[in-house]
Amino acid sequence: MSAPVLTTARLTLRLPEERDFDAFAAFVAHGRSKWVGGPGSRDDAREGYDDNLAHWAEHGFGYFHVVLTATGEVLGRVGIRKNGHRPEPEVAYSLYAEEHEGHGYAREAAEAVRAWGFGALGLATLVSYIDPANTRSRRVAEAMGAAADGSAPGWQKNPDLIVYRHPRPEGTA
Repeated sequence: MSAPVLTTARLTLRLPEERDFDAFAAFVAHGRSKWVGGPGSRDDAREGYDDNLAHWAEHGFGYFHVVLTATGEVLGRVGIRKNGHRPEPEVAYSLYAEEHEGHGYAREAAEAVRAWGFGALGLATLVSYIDPANTRSRRVAEAMGAAADGSAPGWQKNPDLIVYRHPRPEGTA
Protein backbone atom coordinates (compact mmCIF):
# COMPACT_ATOMS: atom_id res chain seq x y z
CA MET A 1 0.00 0.00 0.00
CA SER A 2 1.24 3.47 -0.75
CA ALA A 3 0.34 6.85 0.60
CA PRO A 4 1.85 10.27 0.11
CA VAL A 5 4.20 11.76 2.66
CA LEU A 6 3.07 15.25 3.61
CA THR A 7 5.44 17.70 5.21
CA THR A 8 5.00 20.97 7.04
CA ALA A 9 7.55 23.30 8.61
CA ARG A 10 7.94 20.97 11.62
CA LEU A 11 6.10 17.76 10.85
CA THR A 12 6.17 14.71 8.62
CA LEU A 13 2.85 12.96 8.00
CA ARG A 14 3.27 9.40 6.79
CA LEU A 15 1.54 6.07 6.65
CA PRO A 16 1.65 4.32 10.03
CA GLU A 17 4.48 1.84 10.41
CA GLU A 18 4.62 -1.16 12.72
CA ARG A 19 7.22 0.58 14.87
CA ASP A 20 4.52 3.18 15.70
CA PHE A 21 2.13 0.66 17.20
CA ASP A 22 3.33 0.91 20.82
CA ALA A 23 2.73 4.68 20.87
CA PHE A 24 -0.75 4.17 19.43
CA ALA A 25 -1.55 1.34 21.89
CA ALA A 26 -0.45 3.54 24.82
CA PHE A 27 -2.79 6.27 23.57
CA VAL A 28 -5.71 3.84 23.23
CA ALA A 29 -5.12 2.59 26.80
CA HIS A 30 -5.06 6.13 28.20
CA GLY A 31 -8.09 8.24 29.11
CA ARG A 32 -7.06 10.72 26.38
CA SER A 33 -8.61 8.31 23.89
CA LYS A 34 -12.13 8.81 25.28
CA TRP A 35 -12.99 11.11 22.36
CA VAL A 36 -12.29 8.33 19.85
CA GLY A 37 -13.98 5.38 21.57
CA GLY A 38 -11.38 4.53 24.21
CA PRO A 39 -9.87 3.72 26.51
CA GLY A 40 -9.25 0.21 25.28
CA SER A 41 -6.96 -2.77 25.42
CA ARG A 42 -3.90 -3.54 23.33
CA ASP A 43 -6.14 -5.84 21.27
CA ASP A 44 -8.54 -2.93 20.69
CA ALA A 45 -5.57 -0.83 19.59
CA ARG A 46 -4.46 -3.53 17.16
CA GLU A 47 -7.97 -3.69 15.69
CA GLY A 48 -8.08 0.10 15.24
CA TYR A 49 -4.57 0.18 13.82
CA ASP A 50 -5.32 -2.54 11.29
CA ASP A 51 -8.69 -0.94 10.46
CA ASN A 52 -6.89 2.27 9.53
CA LEU A 53 -4.59 0.42 7.15
CA ALA A 54 -7.62 -1.30 5.60
CA HIS A 55 -9.31 2.11 5.24
CA TRP A 56 -6.25 3.35 3.31
CA ALA A 57 -6.43 0.32 1.03
CA GLU A 58 -10.15 0.78 0.39
CA HIS A 59 -10.42 4.57 0.07
CA GLY A 60 -6.93 5.83 -0.73
CA PHE A 61 -6.87 7.91 2.46
CA GLY A 62 -6.95 7.44 6.22
CA TYR A 63 -4.94 8.45 9.26
CA PHE A 64 -1.34 9.55 8.85
CA HIS A 65 1.02 9.30 11.76
CA VAL A 66 2.31 12.72 12.74
CA VAL A 67 6.05 12.71 13.31
CA LEU A 68 8.14 15.56 14.66
CA THR A 69 10.62 15.83 11.81
CA ALA A 70 13.55 17.02 13.94
CA THR A 71 13.43 14.04 16.33
CA GLY A 72 11.39 11.31 14.62
CA GLU A 73 9.02 11.16 17.60
CA VAL A 74 5.45 10.07 16.80
CA LEU A 75 3.14 12.75 18.19
CA GLY A 76 -0.25 11.43 17.13
CA ARG A 77 -2.40 10.84 14.11
CA VAL A 78 -4.37 13.00 11.74
CA GLY A 79 -6.23 12.12 8.61
CA ILE A 80 -9.40 11.81 6.64
CA ARG A 81 -11.93 9.10 7.41
CA LYS A 82 -15.11 8.08 5.64
CA ASN A 83 -17.32 6.22 8.08
CA GLY A 84 -20.30 4.40 6.64
CA HIS A 85 -22.73 5.95 9.13
CA ARG A 86 -21.63 9.50 8.36
CA PRO A 87 -22.35 11.13 5.02
CA GLU A 88 -19.24 13.30 4.64
CA PRO A 89 -15.52 12.60 4.95
CA GLU A 90 -14.04 13.77 8.22
CA VAL A 91 -10.81 15.51 9.11
CA ALA A 92 -9.85 13.95 12.45
CA TYR A 93 -6.86 14.42 14.72
CA SER A 94 -5.50 13.11 18.02
CA LEU A 95 -2.26 13.83 19.80
CA TYR A 96 -1.02 10.89 21.85
CA ALA A 97 0.30 12.76 24.90
CA GLU A 98 -0.67 15.93 26.73
CA GLU A 99 2.85 17.35 26.47
CA HIS A 100 2.36 17.57 22.71
CA GLU A 101 -0.59 19.93 23.10
CA GLY A 102 -0.29 23.69 22.95
CA HIS A 103 2.41 23.74 20.26
CA GLY A 104 0.08 23.95 17.24
CA TYR A 105 0.96 20.44 16.01
CA ALA A 106 -2.67 19.27 15.61
CA ARG A 107 -3.63 22.37 13.65
CA GLU A 108 -0.50 22.30 11.48
CA ALA A 109 -1.01 18.63 10.60
CA ALA A 110 -4.77 18.93 10.09
CA GLU A 111 -4.36 21.94 7.78
CA ALA A 112 -1.90 19.95 5.65
CA VAL A 113 -4.31 17.01 5.48
CA ARG A 114 -7.24 19.28 4.67
CA ALA A 115 -5.33 20.91 1.81
CA TRP A 116 -4.39 17.44 0.51
CA GLY A 117 -8.03 16.28 0.76
CA PHE A 118 -9.45 19.21 -1.14
CA GLY A 119 -6.51 19.39 -3.56
CA ALA A 120 -5.00 16.02 -4.50
CA LEU A 121 -8.03 13.94 -3.51
CA GLY A 122 -10.55 16.39 -5.00
CA LEU A 123 -13.02 15.96 -2.13
CA ALA A 124 -16.03 18.24 -2.35
CA THR A 125 -16.52 18.66 1.42
CA LEU A 126 -14.72 17.99 4.68
CA VAL A 127 -16.15 18.16 8.17
CA SER A 128 -15.08 17.29 11.70
CA TYR A 129 -17.51 15.57 14.08
CA ILE A 130 -16.65 16.80 17.58
CA ASP A 131 -18.14 16.13 21.00
CA PRO A 132 -19.19 19.48 22.52
CA ALA A 133 -17.19 18.69 25.68
CA ASN A 134 -13.97 18.23 23.65
CA THR A 135 -13.01 21.88 23.90
CA ARG A 136 -9.43 21.38 22.71
CA SER A 137 -10.56 19.72 19.50
CA ARG A 138 -13.18 22.40 18.98
CA ARG A 139 -10.50 25.10 19.36
CA VAL A 140 -8.34 23.39 16.73
CA ALA A 141 -11.27 23.22 14.27
CA GLU A 142 -12.17 26.86 14.89
CA ALA A 143 -8.53 27.98 14.55
CA MET A 144 -8.54 26.25 11.15
CA GLY A 145 -11.54 28.37 10.14
CA ALA A 146 -14.11 25.56 10.44
CA ALA A 147 -17.55 26.59 11.66
CA ALA A 148 -20.38 24.69 13.30
CA ASP A 149 -22.95 23.73 10.67
CA GLY A 150 -26.31 22.82 12.18
CA SER A 151 -27.73 22.06 8.73
CA ALA A 152 -24.96 19.61 7.71
CA PRO A 153 -26.07 16.27 6.27
CA GLY A 154 -25.92 13.78 9.08
CA TRP A 155 -26.40 16.36 11.82
CA GLN A 156 -29.56 14.56 12.92
CA LYS A 157 -27.74 11.19 12.91
CA ASN A 158 -25.12 12.63 15.25
CA PRO A 159 -27.17 14.84 17.58
CA ASP A 160 -24.59 14.60 20.36
CA LEU A 161 -21.80 15.95 18.14
CA ILE A 162 -21.07 19.32 16.59
CA VAL A 163 -20.43 19.11 12.86
CA TYR A 164 -17.70 21.59 11.93
CA ARG A 165 -17.54 22.44 8.23
CA HIS A 166 -14.06 23.13 6.86
CA PRO A 167 -13.53 25.90 4.32
CA ARG A 168 -11.67 25.12 1.12
CA PRO A 169 -8.14 26.50 1.17
CA GLU A 170 -7.44 29.18 -1.41
CA GLY A 171 -6.30 27.77 -4.72
CA THR A 172 -8.41 24.60 -4.61
CA ALA A 173 -11.27 24.17 -7.03
